[in-house]
Amino acid sequence: MCGRLGHRIQVEERRLARSELRRLFGQVVVQVGGSAGFPLIADSLAPIRFHVVLGGDLPKVSHCPMIVAEDNLLPFLTDSVDILVLQHSLDISAHPHQVLREAERILRPGGRLLLFGFNPISSWGLRRMLSTPLGSLLPWQARFMRRSQIEDWCRLLNLAPEISKHAVYGLPFVKKGIRQLFKLFEYRMAVNGWPTGAIYCVRAKKERNAYIPGKPSPLGRLASVGKTFRPAVGLRRKPILRVVPKQDDASRDLTGV
Repeated sequence: MCGRLGHRIQVEERRLARSELRRLFGQVVVQVGGSAGFPLIADSLAPIRFHVVLGGDLPKVSHCPMIVAEDNLLPFLTDSVDILVLQHSLDISAHPHQVLREAERILRPGGRLLLFGFNPISSWGLRRMLSTPLGSLLPWQARFMRRSQIEDWCRLLNLAPEISKHAVYGLPFVKKGIRQLFKLFEYRMAVNGWPTGAIYCVRAKKERNAYIPGKPSPLGRLASVGKTFRPAVGLRRKPILRVVPKQDDASRDLTGV
C-alpha cells in the first residue's frame, strides 16, 4: 500500500496491534506480511521477534531480524511461536487456506493469532468493486474477505476467535473536502464500533487440545529458538527399524536354510 490512503491504513493497524500486543505475553512473536519499514510488532513486549516479508527492498536498519519467505511455507518449527500477526496475508496470498494452516502449525497451544484483513462491507469494499484495471495497486487488487468467513476458517483449524475490531471509517478519498462532508457520520460509526470499517482485526487463540503428544515441550521450544530458521518441510524422518524374529533349529530344518 502506498500514498495517503495506505498510510491511513498502516497507522490504524499499528494502533490496533499496539493495543492488543500490550495485553499478550510470550517469548516469540512473528509478523507475516506488511511493510518492512512500518512493522506492527515494534511495540511488542516479546524479547524474540521476527518479521517475514514476501520480497522487495529490505531496510538497512530494522527493529528485528527480517526473513524473506513464502507466506504458505513459514520457516519456523511447529509449536514455536507465541504470537503471530498476519497483516493482510490472506488478502494477497495465492494460497490463503495454506497460510492459515501454517499459522496454526507454528503457533503453540494457547498462542494468539492477530489477523488483519480488508472488509468488503465498507465504503472501501464498494470502491474496490468500482475499481478499473488501472487501479491495480493495493488495496484494490487485494482479496476482500468477510470477517465471518475468516472466523469460520479459524474454527475449522482449532483457532478459537476471541474478539474482533474494526477501524478506518473514512471514505477512500484523498481530498479532504469530500471527507469533511461525512466526518460526523464517520465519527459516530467509529464510536459505536460498527462493523463497517475498511479493516478488521481478529484475535484468535489456538486451543490447547490441539496439542499432540510427542511435539516439543514449551521448554524445549524455547531452547530451540536458535533453530527457528529450520525449514518446515522436507525434514528427514527417522528410519523405521524392523525386527525380524530369529528362527529356531526346528524351523531352520523345515525351510532348509
